[in-house]
Parts: sequence; C-alpha cells; structure tokens
Amino acid sequence: MSDRRGAPGFAEARARLELAVGTACESHEEWSARITAGVYAAIELAAADPDGALVLTKQASARWRRREPDFASMVICFARRLAHGAPPANPRLPDPQVVVVCLARQVNQRIEAGHAAQMMEIAPDLAFLALLPFVGFSGAQRWSQPSAVA
Repeated sequence: MSDRRGAPGFAEARARLELAVGTACESHEEWSARITAGVYAAIELAAADPDGALVLTKQASARWRRREPDFASMVICFARRLAHGAPPANPRLPDPQVVVVCLARQVNQRIEAGHAAQMMEIAPDLAFLALLPFVGFSGAQRWSQPSAVA
C-alpha cells in the first residue's frame, strides 16, 4: 500500500529491498562477495526508487533508538544476513545492527541532499563500511570494489 504522496508503504519497500539483496547475494559463495553484492543491490534500488528508500531510511538513528517495530525488524533482518557466515567481527568496531543503521543513514542523507542519481558513487564506501568489522581494512578495501563481485 502506498502513502498519500504515492511513495510505497514500508512493507512494500522492505519486500522489494529484501528481494533485491537476496537475489544479489545468492549469486556468490564467498561471504565478502555476497555482502558487497547485497550492498550494491540495495544502493541500485535506492537510486532507482528514492521515495521507497526514504520510507525505509528516514530518521534511521532515531527510529532505531526508539526500537520502532517495523524499522527494528528490518535492521535485525539485514544484520542477520550480514553476520551469517561472516568471519569473527572485531569487537571494537560496530556490530551488524549498528552497521545496518549506518548504511540506512548514509542512503537517507544522500537522497535528502538531492543526490539519488549519483547514489552508486558511494556504493564502494558503503560496502567497505559493511565489511570492515569482519575482514579489516585491507580486506574491506579489496572486497568493496565493483570488480570484486563482477
């Protein structure tokens, strides 16, 4: 169901995101490649449907702090996907749930700044952010590039 402005509702936007990320991840066996592909798929979807992305990412930090049920459920879902099959995380770095919220905030800020059309420019940086707690700086740097999942 769409809201009054014609943007998709939360459940609809989340379902599209889960499908895009899941499809991208399925095509890779290596954990780092799966995560990078999933991040790139999420960013591509945000660029193609910024209104839908805003429904999911608006006020991400505040919604997470309040544990808004729909938002918290989405964060937990993607955090589980991020952690599944991952190498041990560095405990000094953000946990998977915090990483997912950070990714949502970055997507939201980019769209609200009017840069949805250039969203793919930040895909390597967001993939790096997702990978860093698990594979360290050099691993995240290597795996976050588009060529790593080509």
